[in-house]
Amino acid sequence: MAKIKLISICELIEQENVSPKYKFFIPSYQRGYKWRETDVEHLIEDICEIDENDLSDYCLQPVVVTRKDKMSNEYILVDGQQRLTTIWLILNTAKYPLYEIEYESRDKSNNYLQKLNKGSDVVNPTIYETCDTYYFNQAITAINRHTSEVGKFINNLKKNVKIIWYELDNPEDGPAHFERLNNAKISLTNAELVKAYIMTNTDSTSIERMACEWDEMEYKLQNDEFFLFLVKADSDYFKEYNRIELLLDLYCGTKRSDREKDEQHTFNEIVRKHKKESIREIWNSIQAVFNRMMCWYNDKYLYNLIGYLIENKSINELHEIWRLNREHKALAGFKEEIRKRVIETIPPDDEIRRMEYKDGRTKNVLLLFNILCSLSVDKNKEYAFNDKFHFDLYKKEDWDKEHIHATASESLKSKVEKILWMKGLEIDSQMLEEKIDKEKIDKEKLEKYMCYVREAKDTDDNLKNVSATLSNLKDEEFKEMYNDIITLIEGDLSGHDNVDQNSIGNIVLLNANINRSAAYRVSPFSTKRRIIMDRVKSGSFVPLGTQNVFMKVYTPMPGHFYKWEKDYAYDGNEKSDRENYIDAIINTLNRLK
Repeated sequence: MAKIKLISICELIEQENVSPKYKFFIPSYQRGYKWRETDVEHLIEDICEIDENDLSDYCLQPVVVTRKDKMSNEYILVDGQQRLTTIWLILNTAKYPLYEIEYESRDKSNNYLQKLNKGSDVVNPTIYETCDTYYFNQAITAINRHTSEVGKFINNLKKNVKIIWYELDNPEDGPAHFERLNNAKISLTNAELVKAYIMTNTDSTSIERMACEWDEMEYKLQNDEFFLFLVKADSDYFKEYNRIELLLDLYCGTKRSDREKDEQHTFNEIVRKHKKESIREIWNSIQAVFNRMMCWYNDKYLYNLIGYLIENKSINELHEIWRLNREHKALAGFKEEIRKRVIETIPPDDEIRRMEYKDGRTKNVLLLFNILCSLSVDKNKEYAFNDKFHFDLYKKEDWDKEHIHATASESLKSKVEKILWMKGLEIDSQMLEEKIDKEKIDKEKLEKYMCYVREAKDTDDNLKNVSATLSNLKDEEFKEMYNDIITLIEGDLSGHDNVDQNSIGNIVLLNANINRSAAYRVSPFSTKRRIIMDRVKSGSFVPLGTQNVFMKVYTPMPGHFYKWEKDYAYDGNEKSDRENYIDAIINTLNRLK
């Protein structure tokens, strides 16, 4: 287990007439010194800008080390070479006491630093020219431009600056840590720093129990069903390796803006809290955050509504929810506040009726509708959810707004897409015969279409045995066939204007893997319905509201399942499928009010 502490630069440098207190060996697996002039200048400026009256510590990024010899202060420097070497170069220009740096396999770099320490003018050398010495020269050039600031830099360095000292127990772990921290470009996370700090400052009787408790929390946070209702799909916490940082950040009040200014903000905040609280108090508070998250997860009402608010982006990540939770000590008050926040996101009924595909609110309305489909409300206004919405699947997959009624044939551009469309058709010959006279479709032309459809259905799924007839099918002929068949199945296409097609009454929430298949997008309602029902039967996640649409649950007495009615279905007193669907959306959303 790693140990961690904060140390002052004074602990690293030698005292007068005393052997060096610390010596750092830079192993051969490390890259060379690579800081540019701008990197050096940024370090000098950052340290010089510290307010000397500020009593808080300024922490440099972690230095990762492992002891070379347990009986001395000699360390293998796993990470932090660039910062420690640059500080060494700055201290050397001021003839200030130094720690030692030695490269394991780069003698020319060692010779350069030794000569520099003895006062030799080695800037722009020729005999020692290496990649390291080139960048040493760059650094010294930058330091010389800031000679007047070196004194202030050193004073602030001694007074305000601390180094996050992260010590590995096993020297053999060094290469693996270096690989992760440098080659993979992954810094030590706040979670790793906090864990090491807590364990380092815990008494020996408690450390094993606390380590088990930490591991148990991390394990439970890997459950996507639990974790993903708490964060947005683009959240910084989405990666599996730093999920526990969500709890740490909530406890410390760390927001994205804080992390952007200081990568170690949460760790630094824990250190500051430790000055006023014991490690046990801090640990208990972190566990309390986790336990509250579990409470929300186990409560279907809070799970569904909090999950919606976070995905809806009407809440500033989880911090706003956590603030509301802290303000309302009683659970009933917190639940009521969450309900009010959700209601605030619901547009007025008349706006929902006019809502269209391009309206940015449409997807959120459909999401909330699908979530609330499992909500029941009794006569005493007691709310209860029968099920949890699958925020884990919703966030790990792409979801679209999809038209229910078929779109134009131009979406099918390739022969493969056209054949797949024909393979998916479910055409009842008797039903077509009954409609031929009404729609005035030529019987011979229809029989020709049916031959195409039969040949498509006989084609292998990999489309390797496409018939010559289908291969030679002209674009214009297919377009005419498409329009005629859709007209037979779903009625006259000319009656479906653009506004009607894009109305919310013709849109559902659907998995993008289905929706983005061109053959699906332009299929008639009956084909889409079969595909959706097949997914439901196979156990795939299809939101309840979307299922209900294709089952025509919202039409009181559906007479058929082969089209999505735009017009009144039976007589002038009944509403169309689309109007019934819009009514269902509004009524479902209003259950919460």
